[in-house]
Amino acid sequence: MDRLERVFTQEGVSYFTVVPLSWHLETNPTVDEIAVWMYGNVTLLQALSTIETMQPEKESDMGSGSGKMLERLEFKVDLALSLLSKLLAQNTALPASYRAFLSADGMEWICKEAAEQGDEIVISAYISPKLPQPLILPARIEAVRREETGTRIHATFTHLNEETQDWLSRTVFRYHRRAIQNLHHD
Repeated sequence: MDRLERVFTQEGVSYFTVVPLSWHLETNPTVDEIAVWMYGNVTLLQALSTIETMQPEKESDMGSGSGKMLERLEFKVDLALSLLSKLLAQNTALPASYRAFLSADGMEWICKEAAEQGDEIVISAYISPKLPQPLILPARIEAVRREETGTRIHATFTHLNEETQDWLSRTVFRYHRRAIQNLHHD
């Protein structure tokens, strides 16, 4: 599979991923719609952070006896969450997956749908298979480029509240850092 190369410039930290996503035109979302989207985004990003947090490496961090008991309990909770996520994913019709760059400020991907620079859109991006719930991100298409494989779209996020922006920045940084670690281990 050929790698998506970033064509449009993006500032800051970003990472490359394959992500199920869809988008649609949305010219004037209401304040209430945006508030619901942002609340859902923060909840999702906080849950992902909790699920993906590294475990203490040293048994001495928790004490010997209680540490092992907590470790077993945590394993059981992780297993239950994993099984629940798989069950939810089976019952959730995900959109097509696209190769994309994601940053805290926007996304870039190639799709079959036509788009126009300046369009106001809403992106639904399922950034983790651990929780089959999408981030709902209002955005503006900043650049469009027609290519043999489809339309390359570069969109910047709009209407993100401060808390959503903060959690999105943390998540992108965490995924970016993991991608770099994986490159060094390969």
